Order: sequence, then C-alpha cells, then structure tokens
Amino acid sequence: MSTANVAPREFAVLIPILAVDAEECVLLTKRPDSLLRYAGQVCLPGGERDRGDRSLAETALRETYEEVGIPANHIEIFRELGWHQTSRLDRVKPFVGRVRTPCPIAADPREVERVFYLKVASITPELFRVRGHWQDQQGNEHTIHTFDHEGYEVWGLTARILREAFLSS
Repeated sequence: MSTANVAPREFAVLIPILAVDAEECVLLTKRPDSLLRYAGQVCLPGGERDRGDRSLAETALRETYEEVGIPANHIEIFRELGWHQTSRLDRVKPFVGRVRTPCPIAADPREVERVFYLKVASITPELFRVRGHWQDQQGNEHTIHTFDHEGYEVWGLTARILREAFLSS
C-alpha cells in the first residue's frame, strides 16, 4: 500500500515547564522498551488526537494527564509551535505550558518508564550535536540533532522541538 494515499495521523505534545529545586525545568519521559512504537525513546508527554478531543491543545493536556498525572487545570499553555513531521509521516503539534507547582507527578508505567528533568538554562546551542540527516517526502533534507541527558540520548523529534521552543526567535 502506498503511503501517499494514507492521511497523516495527528499528534500533540506538551513541553511542560515546572520549577524543580527553584529552577525552571522541562519534564521529559523515557518510554518503556516493551512498547511497539518509539520504544525506549526519551520524549515529551503527548500522543495521538482522539475523536473526542476538541483541539490539539486538548490532546496534549489529556495525554500529559494520562502519562504523568498532571491535571489540565495545573497547566497554562502559553505558546503553540509549528507543525513537525516524523519519519513515519505523522504530524505533531507541540505546545509549551507552565505547570503550577506543587503538582505531584504520577507516571503510568505502561507508557512511562522514567520521568526526569532538563534545566531550561541548559538548553543552549552548545547542548546539541548533529546525529545525522533525513529527507522528507518533498526531498528536503533535515538535520537530526541529539544530546545526552542523565545517561540517555535525546534525539530526533524531541530534540528538534526543544531546539525550536528554546533557541528560535
């Protein structure tokens, strides 16, 4: 079956910013190695839009609650980023939101193996290195960025979204 006839699926992710030991941090998750899609990867909370979601912002909030237990009423979304395409041709819409603390984190072990935090102040151009390149369906070449954090590699879409959110004007 040709992928040209298949509509891309829509996903939304949240870049949750919260205070950890008086420093602004981004919450990241590591997916369990047992999952079928994106197994073992470090990512932002998020997932596929459900039919009942009124908006992609609602998808990001719902998925964040399902994955790490942060209720929507503890998150103020203050920025929407542009669309991102994955190598699987899915479309991902990122949102940036501030989490009111204190807010207990309760990761769902079916979706999240580990929760950890990246200091916002550490997200500088020097953090990232080039891992490789990929070509989209239109033939445009894109750089794959990566960085290491707490013994894990953060790369691909997650690194691309973080670069856009914190290093773009």
